[in-house]
Amino acid sequence: MQQPPVPSLSLAAADARYGEVFDRGYAHYDGKRLGRRHAWWALTVYSMKRAMGIRKSWTAKIIPFLLYLAAIIPAIVMIGLVALVPRAEIASYPQYFEAIFLIAWIFAATVAPEMLCVDRREHTLPFYFARSITRFDYVFAKLAATILLMATLTVLPVVILWLGRQLVADSPGQAMRTHLDDLGKVVLIGVMLALVAGVAGLAVSSITPRKAVAVAIIVIGYLMLTSIAHAAFAASDGNWRRYLIFMSPIDLFLGLIEGLFPSRELDQHLVGLANFPIEVYLLYMIALAVIGVLFIRWRYAPND
Repeated sequence: MQQPPVPSLSLAAADARYGEVFDRGYAHYDGKRLGRRHAWWALTVYSMKRAMGIRKSWTAKIIPFLLYLAAIIPAIVMIGLVALVPRAEIASYPQYFEAIFLIAWIFAATVAPEMLCVDRREHTLPFYFARSITRFDYVFAKLAATILLMATLTVLPVVILWLGRQLVADSPGQAMRTHLDDLGKVVLIGVMLALVAGVAGLAVSSITPRKAVAVAIIVIGYLMLTSIAHAAFAASDGNWRRYLIFMSPIDLFLGLIEGLFPSRELDQHLVGLANFPIEVYLLYMIALAVIGVLFIRWRYAPND
């Protein structure tokens, strides 16, 4: 019986090195390179969508929706009160900001961890920094996304309140011209609230990859700082107590609001004792924001 031929060693080695190329349709990109600016804006928009739960399950949208609702309803109620009782001072801008301050802080605690914690936990930072954006670009994209979202809650509703108050007046056009300075004041307060709360939330979120931990630190930290400042104010009677206002977030903004919309309601309060000029509050808030941004940038140094 004839034996089958034995394959040569060279043929066996060739079979071991055998490979096959499949055409998957990949093609070289010959279009326009959009560059660093477009990459920065794309990251900003993506961060905003993620924080609002867009393209995620409906459960991710519940908390942002409820917070927006909680911020808009007081504005609508105040407009109705002004329409029914025009001369009553029950729908003022300071009252509105005092009503939504905690809501705005909780909103920051909801948004900021979505901006930074997820990237750390899912180890996506090397993919971002391998592209055209720098680490400062990354930080400012997250900062811009946070402040823009915060402004939709701290600025937009109060602008609607201002517009509604003028529209229910006897002469809306004249009312708008007369109270145009009020519009600038409420926008300034809203922007500063968005800036300080947003940067504070991002600074806390930059130190942990766990969203729940960041949310707890932001909310509990706000409550603790306010409680300690109020307790120290009530337990002593020295003039040094006026500086406690720089420790309490809500009193800091009440001081700014009181300077822009003077009233007699806070004379016996920490704000009334502090009585600092508006410029002091603004400079302090800006300094806090700058320090917070530098801290976040340090957290994303190359050795991270």
